[in-house]
Amino acid sequence: MIPDWETNHLFLSDRLEDTFPALVASLRSVLTGVTIDTIADTSDIWCRDYMPIQLDEGRFCQFVYDPDYLREHQHLITPPDKCQLSFMVDCGQEPLVLDGGNVVASRTRVILTDKIYKENSSIERPRLRSGLEDIFQAECILIPKEPYDMVGHSDGVVRFVAEDRVLINDYSAVDPGYGTRLRNVLEEKGLEVETLPMFQEKARRQPGDLHSAVGLYINYLRVGDVVVLPAYDMPEDEAALKRVRDVMPDARVLQLPCRDLAEKGGVLNCVSWTIKARR
Repeated sequence: MIPDWETNHLFLSDRLEDTFPALVASLRSVLTGVTIDTIADTSDIWCRDYMPIQLDEGRFCQFVYDPDYLREHQHLITPPDKCQLSFMVDCGQEPLVLDGGNVVASRTRVILTDKIYKENSSIERPRLRSGLEDIFQAECILIPKEPYDMVGHSDGVVRFVAEDRVLINDYSAVDPGYGTRLRNVLEEKGLEVETLPMFQEKARRQPGDLHSAVGLYINYLRVGDVVVLPAYDMPEDEAALKRVRDVMPDARVLQLPCRDLAEKGGVLNCVSWTIKARR
């Protein structure tokens, strides 16, 4: 697998440029030295979820993008042929339902939430897990999805910062029971666990439609040694920035205003597709 600290090429949906032009302009301004391209003819801004997953430098895998939270909004699903870019000479097709936002990877491990079991309920759980490990050629670590989160993506919960070290949301003031279960799973797999501040606005965990992601810092963008952290015009912004700089001292950590984006239900990792391109 390709961890995000090895990526060097950023893609954004063409709809993001239309909807949030100031954010895209800011990303282009701060990500100097990073190649940034646009994916044409997309159906929504959340390109992380529908684009193929990079397995190694030359291979990609396209999973089925059929999220249950879009069953009544089929017009928001980008067709698979729009996700096949010209340089993807080796891009396999898999019949498994899996969103890219539910794949958080280091070189040898992949973290997914247990929502994959619901999305692929016709497959026995051990066989599904084994099949994913064969595809990824990596150990799959299954964590519980956040309570009341209908999306169920791991990139809103945890990120690798090194091969055996992860950063998770600090759930102590939001849902300490879930935080304990999450930490136990990760530590049982031998991972060192660090926490990142988060805060909860009332709408964030209400059942129903997609809720606001305001208060979620873990869904940052990382491309190579640059980390772009969301900011929400809240006191917690500074604490989150300091924490990420402490945990990733070798990275260049920046912060951009993302409240308007987060109110749509996702943040920076959701709207970015990063790969390791051949130079």
